[in-house]
Amino acid sequence: MKKEPASYQPVFDRWSYLWLAVGTLLMAFVAGSWPIALAAWLAPLFFLRFMHTQKLWRGTLLTMIGLSVAYTIGWWVQNPMSAMLPAPAFGFIAALLPSLAFLVDRLLAPRLRAPYGGMRFSTTLIYPLFWTAAEFLLYTNMIYGAYGSSANAFHSSPGLMQLTSITGLWGLTFLPAWFASVANWAWGRAFSWREMHSGAAVFGSVLLLVLAYGDIRLTLASTQGNVVRVHTLTALEEYGGALIVGEMGSLFKTDMETLRSKTASMSVRYIEGTIREARAGAQIVVWPEASVVGIPEDIDALAARAGEVAREQNIYLAIGPYILHPEGELDELRLMVFDPAGKMVLNHLKYAYGWSGAPLSEAQLQTVDTPYGRLSGVLCGDLDFPGVVKQAGKKGVDILLVPSMEGDPDDSNWHVKYAAFRSVENGLSLVRPTAGGVSIAIDPYGRTLAWMDHHTTDNRVMVAQVPTQRVFTFYAMAGDLFAWLSVVGFLFIAGWAIFRGHKTTSEETHHAAD
Repeated sequence: MKKEPASYQPVFDRWSYLWLAVGTLLMAFVAGSWPIALAAWLAPLFFLRFMHTQKLWRGTLLTMIGLSVAYTIGWWVQNPMSAMLPAPAFGFIAALLPSLAFLVDRLLAPRLRAPYGGMRFSTTLIYPLFWTAAEFLLYTNMIYGAYGSSANAFHSSPGLMQLTSITGLWGLTFLPAWFASVANWAWGRAFSWREMHSGAAVFGSVLLLVLAYGDIRLTLASTQGNVVRVHTLTALEEYGGALIVGEMGSLFKTDMETLRSKTASMSVRYIEGTIREARAGAQIVVWPEASVVGIPEDIDALAARAGEVAREQNIYLAIGPYILHPEGELDELRLMVFDPAGKMVLNHLKYAYGWSGAPLSEAQLQTVDTPYGRLSGVLCGDLDFPGVVKQAGKKGVDILLVPSMEGDPDDSNWHVKYAAFRSVENGLSLVRPTAGGVSIAIDPYGRTLAWMDHHTTDNRVMVAQVPTQRVFTFYAMAGDLFAWLSVVGFLFIAGWAIFRGHKTTSEETHHAAD
């Protein structure tokens, strides 16, 4: 690909470096510790403007530096690779893909100039199509899931979140990116209404439809129908969360007798809590991830006792044991569900971060039909993988159980912020009990039914009336169609831009020769 048409000159803007600084500041609030929707709308606009006011490689270099600074700040608290990479190194790596997105736009857009010299409105699709395709292809296979996606900045925008019921997460990647590109296109026309009214009308109509869809969907959302009473138990007394996992792992290596004593104590506390909540009216009781940590023999005994309690109390009981194995073997995090007959009807092995040892493409969700709808379950970080959780939508799951745990209280809430996306995408209710963090129950529209913060309560029991029937979503039927259309759309527009660029260059050369 040639660098750019020889006659193309960057737009002069004496405020260019200010836009770089503003974009850098805003981009720190798009992904990472403090995702804000307004920043997701505006940050890429200022980077696009900066790139189109600079010579190609100087603009690219400075954009890369700005993005590295932004991502270092944004991921300072929640750096997923902190054990291997310091925040600045991770920030640099995280900045590579968005830098490439702005570079691709800067390379291709000049090749689609209109006859009068300005950029065609079609050029506004280059950046959003590339960015959506890139995020989709990256985060579908990323070992840490999709929590780095810019779409997550809309976790506090329930109306816009409804778009994911059609497009999945990727619609919320595309829309703000397109806004930024359209705004930059209009900026290049000095916001002249005569020159930009057609393009503004096209984007404005799409945005209005999206906003109307979200508002209407929430307004018409059913508040009737059957519900099931779900109780969750998390971190009974001092137990639960990543701290107890670390303590038990140490005992496994040094003091087996104490380990087994603690395992027994933890099991008794959770069993007693389950019986208490069942007698209080619970129809489904859910424990958090790593609710009990122990060796296989002790966990087998716990599973047998859990089945007995489920049968005696006539409830569904979901437990999340952490099974310790000798060095050289993978420990296991499992979700086991027992029905009122005492039978284990679901046994899920956590797949996130390599727990199952299987590729994400082979991860399978199990389901079980109950009087309360079709149940399925995953564990904690599993929920970060929309490409796998979409199986729940395709399999008609009504309620998804997600036992979880968190570690450091200072960064334990980012998982729960993004849980509602999976509910809206797949049209299901979600129950996420979390040891050491925030427990939450969510309906199929992403609305919070109940929540409980481990750090601000002593009771640590959450009670929720959970709908037993899913709602239809296009995403559950069509899957990642929108994302794949973005991939194809970018390849098409890139090919068109390259063809047009060669044609324009040939014409310019011919005229120069004449």
